[in-house]
Amino acid sequence: MNKKKAISIRLLESDLERIKAKSLSQGLPYQTLISALAHQYAVGKIKLDA
Repeated sequence: MNKKKAISIRLLESDLERIKAKSLSQGLPYQTLISALAHQYAVGKIKLDA
């Protein structure tokens, strides 16, 4: 069973506003979008440019 855990993170206000705008255009809540991105990173589907 995959148990979810609530966390608290600090984001730049400008980043959060951009994420909210993108989630609105996708028709989903912004926290769901952030969770999906974190999951995709965790399983190796997306990588950061470093």
